[in-house]
Amino acid sequence: MKVLFAGTAFARLKEKVLPSFGHLDVRIARDEELLDALPWAEVLVTGPREIDADLLREGRSLRLIQEWGTGVEGIDLEACTKLGIKVCNVPSRGTGNAESVSEIVLLLMLLLARRYPRAQENLLRIGRVHAPQGMALWKKKACIVGLGNLGHCIAERLLCLGMEVVGINRTLRPEFESWGLSSVHRLNDLKKAVKGAHFLILALPLNEDTLNLVDRGVLRALGPGGFLVNVARGGLVRRADLEAALDAEEIAGVGLDVFWEEPPDPEDPLFRRSNVAAMPHLGGVTDAGVEGVALFIRNNLDRFAKGEPVLSEVRAVSAAEGGNS
Repeated sequence: MKVLFAGTAFARLKEKVLPSFGHLDVRIARDEELLDALPWAEVLVTGPREIDADLLREGRSLRLIQEWGTGVEGIDLEACTKLGIKVCNVPSRGTGNAESVSEIVLLLMLLLARRYPRAQENLLRIGRVHAPQGMALWKKKACIVGLGNLGHCIAERLLCLGMEVVGINRTLRPEFESWGLSSVHRLNDLKKAVKGAHFLILALPLNEDTLNLVDRGVLRALGPGGFLVNVARGGLVRRADLEAALDAEEIAGVGLDVFWEEPPDPEDPLFRRSNVAAMPHLGGVTDAGVEGVALFIRNNLDRFAKGEPVLSEVRAVSAAEGGNS
């Protein structure tokens, strides 16, 4: 079976990833090589990217697209269905992905709460100790938007820190009652649920319903004592409204591991703000995350090669429901 890993990132991970797929006919195509390599492939393994009908037509032998992660919002699922191409993603919980991303949430929260830029200035430039005063996470309130696999992992870790955790989800499910959440609200009650929160954490998929979900109204409801943390998708937040809210000091700050365009511009003035903490979309890029995702995909490709039902298949009819990164 001919498997094409699409993306320059796979070239960087070559020594860590490819040994798991040594029993298959594997190639890596850098971003600029994809169009030339695609006609060869029966299986395309890819990270987040736009895969439209025009690109799919270049994959004349393509039978399966396997996402390296959870987000399939860039894939034209209806076109895949018409062409008989299956699409699968990777469940985030239990593969090391959600577990790793939830740790980035903690890192961003701590950087913001402990005022890391000012602390570094005191340490390295001024020579001052015991300052600045930060905010403890203990007994603070966090709202998690999106109670899928990632949201569950985040909730577990915040509860262990002694935080009050509020859940926000499109639908209400019985299992939420056993998670230890103080309350659970529907997504259309976001403004009401976020009032009084110290952190608003985004862990939901990006689709037509959630694009620009966090606007000026939501940020004002969060208030000047609250931080926004986004580890899901950049498009969940209306950027102009975020910048305006920061300028007007309507929120305390923001932590980002995802962006509106990736890679982001290194000169983006947003990164120069002292109340912005940012990471280069590396939430799931850990030893556990890479190994766990590779293992799941290897097993799924083996199932596909044997004619067995694939796991975590995504269909066009369910695309709007989404899943969490």
